[in-house]
Amino acid sequence: MVKGIKWVMAGSLMVFGGVMASELGPAQTAQAASTVKTRYALGNYQAKKFKWVQNKNEYVPHPKAYAWSMTYQKQGTFQTQPMTYTTRRGNAPATLTTDLYLPVTVQSSGDWGNPQSVVLTKNGRTAYVGYLATGTTSTGWIVKYDLAKLRQKFGASSGHMALIRQATNAYSKGKSASQQKTVMAAMQIGSTFDIGHGQSLALNPRTQQLWLSRTSGEDGRYGSAVQVSTRTLRPVRTVDYRLVNKTGAKLAVNSTLTFDKRGYAYFSSYSGKRSLRVYRGTMSKKGVHFNLVMQGLKYRPGQTHQSIAYNAKNDRLYFVSDDAISSVPLAKLNRSKVKPKNVKATVFASSREFEGLSFSGGGQAYVLLNRGPELMRLTFR
Repeated sequence: MVKGIKWVMAGSLMVFGGVMASELGPAQTAQAASTVKTRYALGNYQAKKFKWVQNKNEYVPHPKAYAWSMTYQKQGTFQTQPMTYTTRRGNAPATLTTDLYLPVTVQSSGDWGNPQSVVLTKNGRTAYVGYLATGTTSTGWIVKYDLAKLRQKFGASSGHMALIRQATNAYSKGKSASQQKTVMAAMQIGSTFDIGHGQSLALNPRTQQLWLSRTSGEDGRYGSAVQVSTRTLRPVRTVDYRLVNKTGAKLAVNSTLTFDKRGYAYFSSYSGKRSLRVYRGTMSKKGVHFNLVMQGLKYRPGQTHQSIAYNAKNDRLYFVSDDAISSVPLAKLNRSKVKPKNVKATVFASSREFEGLSFSGGGQAYVLLNRGPELMRLTFR
């Protein structure tokens, strides 16, 4: 939870996006309809055949304290000017520029101050954002943003960048004007349920199914894959699984997740002090199964394990830490043919928390940052 934001409790309820705002309350918990189990969700492998890519060390340590956006510090909650960051080092220079300032408060002070993940649809017109509720470790909800409407109709990415926060602030006080109600109708809000830590929200482009994973954080223990309806934003199916194989290897159920254009699922797992392993598999109503990709990065992007993402335009897999993003060509990775020169590193110096990364089908990248919450356009130069 991000502190320092004070609003009053909403004075009345309103329906927007087809869902009652009251459903955000912790008591309104949605449950998945069915459960299947995968006892051995990890394939067997020979550890001696695993190889490390000796990529350049661009590792970024965790900041002593996360920074707030400078425009937030100068302008307050209702930021009107975009924030921009440029890379400090790495072989894939890039720029981050604010695209949307996301809500901070909808019902009570700072209740939307903890977004954890972002997923874009192929056409880039819709985004799903996973949120954790204040004071919880796994209770949250998903919001579906109509980006096209927010940008084109309301100018939330250009001349009216404070509009979304102004609308949600007015709603929290029960004083929404007509246009502000229309702005809020561009945000469909799902009911609360157990979303794990919320980092793993991902859309399978082959099936158009939205999935997330929940983990206990303990090696060999059962966790869950949860399918969420893209229409109602409620969980509709649960698959319990444990990442254990029949030779005795075990690890904690993944807290990151993405899908490639072929429908294969991927997650990354930190190994040792600075290394990273990747797992490839399938996730569906029939069960979950992953195999260790037999090549990993000797140096991961940074200390904090935030997100994994896939770009269908260039067929690359991206690993996200705070202020650092690394990527590899997926085809080479799956064949264990990645060379150090194939690894791209992008390093910023914002001291901000990088919550998630997602790409449109055309390859445009967006990063979700916190303090205050915003969606930033990532442009590689």
